[in-house]
Amino acid sequence: MNNDLQVRPKPKFGISDDAEDEMLNYQELFHRSNIQPSAQVIREPNTKRQQSNENEDKRKKFSNIDLTQTTAMRSIIIERDVSAVPIQIPKPVNDPFPQAKHRGSEDDLDKIVLPNVKKASLFAKQMYRDGKLKTCKELEETKQSSNNQQISRSSLLTGSGLSEVTGEREIQRIHEENIDRLKSIDEKEILAEKEKLLNTLNPKLIAFIRKRNKKEGEDIIRMNEKSTVQRMDIDNQTTSTNLPIEVDSRWVHMNNIEYEKLEWMKDLPKPSAQRTADDSHPEGVPARFDFKGNLMSRTADIPVTAALHHHGEEPEAAGYTLEELFHLSRSTVLQQRVIALQTLSNIIRQAHTGIYDRDLQLPLIPKLIEAGILFLIRWAMDEQIEAVYMIAIECLANLIAPKKDEEILSQTMHWPCGYYEPTLTPADIQLGDKKSESDLTDIEILEQDLIKCLFRMNVLKRLVYLLDRMKLLPSLTIIIPVKHSFHILIRMARHSMTCANQIFEEKQLMDFIIREFIPEIITPNKEGHVYEHLLPEALKFCRILASHGSTLSFNLINRYGLDQRLRNHLVAAVNFSSSLQDNKTLGELSSLWRVFILQGHMANELGSLIPTIIIPLCRMCIQQMPTMVISQILIQLITLFDALIIYVTKFILRHQNSSEDSTNVINWSHINGLFDLILTIAKQTMIETDEKIELDALRTACLSCLASFLIGQQLLTINLLDLPSKVKLIRTQFFEPILYLKSTRQLIENFKFETAIAPTNTSVNLPTLTQTNISSFGFLIALLRLTNIIYQIDKSLSTSNKFISQLMLTKDSEIVVYIKKMLNKLTSSVTRKIPWFEQFEHIFLFQFIQVINQEKSTDDLPSIYYEILLSLLSSLLKGYHYLAQEILKFILFDLSFWKRSNETELADLSLITNESLCLASNESIKISPSQRTILYERAIEHLPSLYTYYKNILHLNRSSIDLNICDIHFGNLFHIDDSFKLNIHYSYTLIDPTWPYGLLSSLYTNVLSIIENDKRLDIILNTLRFVYILEMKHNLILYKVLTKTTRFSMIAGIYLLGSDIFLEKNIADYLVAFLNCFNEQQLLQKIETRTNIQSLMTFFDFYRSLVDQYEACSFGDVLFSNYLLVLLQQIYDVQLRKHVWIEHSTILKYLRLKPDQVLFSFETFFIPYENDLELIRYYAQVLLNGTIKKTIQPFLYMIAVHHLNGFLFDQTRTEQNNLQRIIMKNLQATSINDKILYDEVINYKTFSRDGPVIFTTLPVIRMNWFQKLLQ
Repeated sequence: MNNDLQVRPKPKFGISDDAEDEMLNYQELFHRSNIQPSAQVIREPNTKRQQSNENEDKRKKFSNIDLTQTTAMRSIIIERDVSAVPIQIPKPVNDPFPQAKHRGSEDDLDKIVLPNVKKASLFAKQMYRDGKLKTCKELEETKQSSNNQQISRSSLLTGSGLSEVTGEREIQRIHEENIDRLKSIDEKEILAEKEKLLNTLNPKLIAFIRKRNKKEGEDIIRMNEKSTVQRMDIDNQTTSTNLPIEVDSRWVHMNNIEYEKLEWMKDLPKPSAQRTADDSHPEGVPARFDFKGNLMSRTADIPVTAALHHHGEEPEAAGYTLEELFHLSRSTVLQQRVIALQTLSNIIRQAHTGIYDRDLQLPLIPKLIEAGILFLIRWAMDEQIEAVYMIAIECLANLIAPKKDEEILSQTMHWPCGYYEPTLTPADIQLGDKKSESDLTDIEILEQDLIKCLFRMNVLKRLVYLLDRMKLLPSLTIIIPVKHSFHILIRMARHSMTCANQIFEEKQLMDFIIREFIPEIITPNKEGHVYEHLLPEALKFCRILASHGSTLSFNLINRYGLDQRLRNHLVAAVNFSSSLQDNKTLGELSSLWRVFILQGHMANELGSLIPTIIIPLCRMCIQQMPTMVISQILIQLITLFDALIIYVTKFILRHQNSSEDSTNVINWSHINGLFDLILTIAKQTMIETDEKIELDALRTACLSCLASFLIGQQLLTINLLDLPSKVKLIRTQFFEPILYLKSTRQLIENFKFETAIAPTNTSVNLPTLTQTNISSFGFLIALLRLTNIIYQIDKSLSTSNKFISQLMLTKDSEIVVYIKKMLNKLTSSVTRKIPWFEQFEHIFLFQFIQVINQEKSTDDLPSIYYEILLSLLSSLLKGYHYLAQEILKFILFDLSFWKRSNETELADLSLITNESLCLASNESIKISPSQRTILYERAIEHLPSLYTYYKNILHLNRSSIDLNICDIHFGNLFHIDDSFKLNIHYSYTLIDPTWPYGLLSSLYTNVLSIIENDKRLDIILNTLRFVYILEMKHNLILYKVLTKTTRFSMIAGIYLLGSDIFLEKNIADYLVAFLNCFNEQQLLQKIETRTNIQSLMTFFDFYRSLVDQYEACSFGDVLFSNYLLVLLQQIYDVQLRKHVWIEHSTILKYLRLKPDQVLFSFETFFIPYENDLELIRYYAQVLLNGTIKKTIQPFLYMIAVHHLNGFLFDQTRTEQNNLQRIIMKNLQATSINDKILYDEVINYKTFSRDGPVIFTTLPVIRMNWFQKLLQ
């Protein structure tokens, strides 16, 4: 035996030996003896199987018959009698073949309409035309008449089937003779003959005949009853179990009617508004949708013919839930999969518009992604059926690329700074325990970044395969799927520069796109054809790739020769296009060329086309104005000129003082030649038309382009004498007419300045730009930009005309309301996300205030403008260095604003009795109101130097970021390079909200270490000066943006910067002034100790550091002691008091403050009474052992005595009586040596700045309680 096999189990009964051989012997003995077993297994016959095999046995029986022996079959075969059938001889024809049957022409048959028939076949129409088709009514009447005849008429025996057959005429003759004979005989004779006949016949035969006739009659009557159609009510169950049909033995369960299985035939009940109580969704009612993605009401009366009812959990409720759609999308039925995917696609498209936000409890898109819809789409894309993968492409495009995002980005593309588009990148992927992203699963990546998950799924290879496969399908069916494929690619390219490079490196995909959709050979465009023709979506895809930097743009042009391809298509669009109205690619082609020029490529190629192609194209457009398509083409051409102006100006400035080769095909003479053309197009926008939006966009482009032209000529100092004349032309022919245009005034009057909102339906792993309204900030920015450069060239216009003030600052202006709303939004203390489109509001606010400031004459600019600019700094997105720098310069250099008198700023402090304060360094500092005024005036004098300080520490210096001077003067206000592209991620703001405190936070956390003491002193002094100015002006950036905890901690943290910094008189002056300001604002009683200090640390950690610093190097400084005591007030956490009184009790000997030296209200040190027993016990301990004495630490002494006295005479809590007795006895024991302490604790009355107030005589109630404790 094999040793690997398990050993057979050992017998338990009857066998004493363990050997296996003995068992085998017993078995052999049993077989030899032939003993019958005590039990036998009998298999019962299976009746079902026997019945089911009867037919099979019959077939086997007949299969054994030998068909060659015909005698075996003769008795079974019965020949048909055809003797009476007339023989029909076929008609002779002259044709060699029989004539084929023809139903007639389809046109003739289409005109035939059958009565009571909606749709009839060609065969039925032919029969009806030939008169051979009977209607249902005629058939019914024929059937009823035959039945009636069958009931009333006696049967006529023909004798068919007998050996001798009588002719039909003979039968009829005999029948008529019988009728005549019966009529001649009397009825009695007939009955007598009948009786005689019955007696001669066999009674069994007579009974059989009667029974048969009765059964046939009943069948006929039953058939007539059935002919009357009646509605059957299933609920009215009959007690009879007899079925109206004969039951075959092979039919299963047909003996009774099973009414529960007929429930589905009932009419649906009315849907209820609420689900049943035992439902698995207690949080709410699942949403239901129709096939178009619309949300459906549960109580809506929807007919079943709408195909929205199905056999789900709630068949009475119309529509499909998301769970049901997910289930159907994996169905084996093709139609169900297509319908489910199409419905999900429509739902996603509707969800991105925000239509469900009010009705659904949670955002829909994140829930769908969490449920795994991306995997459903991927599985559908892998199918071979065209309908499925086309719908899957559409569903994926709707999921990741909302249509509204692309529309709004297209609207803002011609705005100033609008060509800088964001990267839609989520937060960085958290690896957790994994080493790299490759170790993460698809689901883990999907939870953090959906687009990267698409790359992991090889969506690029899937798309190129599907695009290649769809090329073989009919053109009209593939237009939408091909466009959706490009929407997917565009969204993936917007993710980040890394993803854009990854797409570009997918050579098979890029080669296919360029070859098929940006072909080199121009072919006439046919309606419905997309392959081998120029596709606008392909141009847009290349534009998004090119916007990721100059390197990627160069690679695109160099690898695929896009310069020649775009040139050919531009020439073909102008020369071979029959009408510009039908050209849908020209605008996108110009946009792509514009991006290439802004990246420093293909400017010369465009310059060579200006005289031969561009100018004729513009003139053609001018002649066909105003139409929507033409205005869109002109918008792209004007923005193309704007980019060309910027490029030429940069190129000339770069090579003015350079020895490099500065040969360039295009120069300023080309730009100067475009001025008249641009102005002519601008004048065309003055036409009043119904298409106001399109003309507003064209006006915006013209305003921005003309401003760029004036800025460029001013920068290059070319024909400066000619510049005022051009300004006059622009002002008289375009600028002023726009201001007085009816549509412009309506725009300003009716304009709703709605601030940009953060998307509500976005997902963490799939950021979107969802924005319902961006308003017309682009037009206003372009208008203000042109106004600003006009005022710079002709300075007299700003005070004489005041164009913007008269236009926008009217009595009921919406702009003033908007500025107030925006100020509240910017100064909100809640941490908020900065939407991408809010950047245009920032630009508008700055340029508006800048122009208004130039137009002012003697009146001062309202302080709200300064408030909003200061608040704006912490909301700027990264890249807007120049805008931040200009805002800072505008604020700090306007000394007139800071010198305005404000009575509340210099209010007196009534609580302070001393005029001066002595520091640990024995220097005396003044704390009078006059000193505060002096400090404020000195700080204002340092504002110019403060501008340089903050510009450097905030990294706003132009040279530090290598921002081109041309970009600054052009007002692009945005810095970008190949290594940085602005991210949509909302944490990417330029400046931290705590920016007024400069480098203090970096110094506190040792991120920045400065060895030189003088340099450190300058940093601290500059920060204190600027923050003190803001505090005195009650600036909202401190009051709302920053928390009270942060404001106090940033100033108190000065003591952490060195052992002797706080001893400097200049710094001490500001520390005293800040403490006074905080006390005036009651800030010292409103610090939130359980929160974090903004951009720093937790407050408790900060206070521990402050206590350690005080213990190490305070020297008992009075001012330092004041800052430390702030957190020992009774309104704050008891742990802070324990930290000082118990854990760091050694510092108590340095806290030698007198009550009149406390620079803020000290009532909160005494109210309410201390109720922590551990601290009470320690108060008694430090008093009894002499750690705190009245002569050394008078203020701490008064605090300890106050709370100990309140505890001893507290009669409300009996559980503390034992501790009260112990402390009282200890006091009595020490009264021998320290009578003063005993008297002041027992006879203490209240606190004051002069010291404890004592009872001369103890009140009776206290005396009684005192005696009770001593018992």
